[in-house]
Amino acid sequence: MSSSTFSPSDNFSPPRENRLYPELFALHKEIHDFSKNLNDFLRLLEIQKRIITSISEAEKEIQSSKKARRDPKDWQYIRYNFLCLGDCLAFLYMDRFALKQTYFNVETYEPKPSGGFISGKSGYEYEMKCLETVISLNVPAVLCDITNVLRYGDICLLGGNDPSFIEVKSSNTKDRRGRRQQKKLQTLCDFLISDRAENFRGHHGVTIRSEISNTPILYADEMQAAVEEAIKVGSTSFEIDECLKVVVIADGNVNSDYGNLFEKRDLSRSLFVFVNEIKTNMSWGSYYPYPLTFSEPTHFEAFIRGEVHIITSLNIDAFEKKLAPEHVSLTFEENGCEIQCHIHFSDFLVDGEKAHFVISEHMLCRIWTDFIRPRWVIENAICLIRNIPDVMLAHPNSDDQRK
Repeated sequence: MSSSTFSPSDNFSPPRENRLYPELFALHKEIHDFSKNLNDFLRLLEIQKRIITSISEAEKEIQSSKKARRDPKDWQYIRYNFLCLGDCLAFLYMDRFALKQTYFNVETYEPKPSGGFISGKSGYEYEMKCLETVISLNVPAVLCDITNVLRYGDICLLGGNDPSFIEVKSSNTKDRRGRRQQKKLQTLCDFLISDRAENFRGHHGVTIRSEISNTPILYADEMQAAVEEAIKVGSTSFEIDECLKVVVIADGNVNSDYGNLFEKRDLSRSLFVFVNEIKTNMSWGSYYPYPLTFSEPTHFEAFIRGEVHIITSLNIDAFEKKLAPEHVSLTFEENGCEIQCHIHFSDFLVDGEKAHFVISEHMLCRIWTDFIRPRWVIENAICLIRNIPDVMLAHPNSDDQRK
């Protein structure tokens, strides 16, 4: 997630209407109904076929727009939201932190390029036949190309603790690109199996993945209640953990007077995040899909159409003071390109020095994408640090490589 995430876009607004919206909203309801019985594998397959049909139609419109020299952004936005529904299927079966691993390159900490368009893809028929075969064996599986998050292989198996991948080839020969892709997939699979890797994603030394033992504590319920209230009365707000102010505004009446909007709180050290823009800029990436968070159909539809705006202000002074337990100090840094939180321990030594750890931007951004409470992010990091092996403490700048 880049710094552009944190400010509103000035060149694109979501379309209020589109002929594929009815199917998008119908599939949203279908997925939430399906979530009540994840063993309905025939339904899992049918949902994917409907997503594929809609993505293919959006892709044709994108191609037509480009040929006619029209702006394709509206259709790119529609396509992206169907991919987010594909993400939902993966996240219904798999842990959010495990799925993160499938989004990034194994050589750098950059997102792995997506698979591109489905329409016109060679070998697509073989992939569908393989998907149908796997699901007929009562194994949950998702076609990777209908998601944002699954960027390795062609089909992802979701029956275990970690994702497993199948590559479907219509030919026995492999070109140089195919061999590189296979090598990257093998590197990822080895990491998922062993929970450790050497020189992984550009980090020198050992990267260790450690299981998160505490279930994330969310404020998603408060968010949905606020959206409901804003739709009724125009706007509302609430506060989380004495440091995060959340304002929800309906009907597009975004007030530019942030002093009044945020009750004239001290804005000198505040980080504003326009949550809608993470979606509109198509930057949600490997985070928890917003179609699952916004389970109420009217809330989801208003968020997609841009009829509800969510703006947050993180008071950095309060974050550092209110969330730091005894023997720990926090330093939140934001430089316009990246955010980090440094954790300093006064009672915990590593190699004779006071321990120091960095919470990465990727984990901090879950405050706004997954609607995870800031306090949980800090407490989870501290718990992890106090319980991880010495080998990881030797690399205090390691990212949140964990389940």
